[in-house]
Amino acid sequence: MATRSPTRLGTQNGSIVADWRSLLSPTVMVLGALLLLQLVAALILGLGGKDMEPTGTQGPLLAFDRDQVTGIRIHVPKGEGVLLAKIDDGWVIPALDGLRAAQSKVSDLLSKLGELEKGLPVATSEAAQKRFKVADHNFERKLTLEGGNGTLATLYLGDSPGFRRLFVRADGDDAVYEAQIGLFDAPDKPDAWSDRTLLYLNKDNVQELTIGELTLERKDDGWRITDLTAGEQQDPDAVEDLTRMLTSIDFVGVLGADTESAISQEVPPLKIGAVLTSGETIGYRIAKLEQDNDYLLEVSNRPQRFKLAAYAAEELTGIGRASLLQETVPAAEIPPLETTQPVPSEPGTGTPGQTAPQREP
Repeated sequence: MATRSPTRLGTQNGSIVADWRSLLSPTVMVLGALLLLQLVAALILGLGGKDMEPTGTQGPLLAFDRDQVTGIRIHVPKGEGVLLAKIDDGWVIPALDGLRAAQSKVSDLLSKLGELEKGLPVATSEAAQKRFKVADHNFERKLTLEGGNGTLATLYLGDSPGFRRLFVRADGDDAVYEAQIGLFDAPDKPDAWSDRTLLYLNKDNVQELTIGELTLERKDDGWRITDLTAGEQQDPDAVEDLTRMLTSIDFVGVLGADTESAISQEVPPLKIGAVLTSGETIGYRIAKLEQDNDYLLEVSNRPQRFKLAAYAAEELTGIGRASLLQETVPAAEIPPLETTQPVPSEPGTGTPGQTAPQREP
């Protein structure tokens, strides 16, 4: 059997040790650390995929001064669209007789428009603009920001490539970008911009509430039914629920002045009133619409007419005096009290008997 020379074996082992020592040199360790960092970075970017935002931008997509915006126009391919106007008290909807707009909704839209950045363009050709529906005459929405001296910026909103994302294009720019914004951020119906808390009242500023023939008055110890009779007690929770409903009336839409709204003759209208601590009186009239399941709401201090959801209106029309009172048990139904009398002891035991219940005569 052949044997390996000890001298040759020692030489080979020495080479192996030398090779390992060379791998542990500072230069090799630094290069290995850099390679490891590159692999980790590549893994993170690979897992992120399309959800990762591009790190480099070319500046804002729209260049405008938010404080200079006095009007927002939302154009649609067909129809009138929406105009929002800024006045001293905030934003209003001129098409609805100057109805107050939801201030937070307008503010959120301006914030999103101001935060849009130019990333990597999706396309730049005219054909692509039409395909993504961001062309001059082919779009889903066209937003125009107006100032005192004219148009400040214009943005086209197109198709959606994913959840809460749209293809967009700024006027005067051929590039199409993908942005985090949705059509729901710019609704094309005027009443979609209305403030749904518009009819809310501060209960601390209300002195009296009436609904039908029922009247509630605010006292030092809370709200009270004004004409309680002897033996009647109001249900505090039911009264509190009613005052909450009467001071926080929600509506689901606004009807234009020229909108036909025939009233059903089969359901009598409900009248509600509120007397404020300032002395002002506000009257409400709720009537069933003939061609709709919803109800019409008219308010004495507002020119607009509102639409109430059927469930909300029927909840108010179903309020009756009995629902605000605590149930009382008639005296004839109250069972007589039971008393106890000692039972005579058994003869010869001397043990006192147990007491037995006896009914009072």
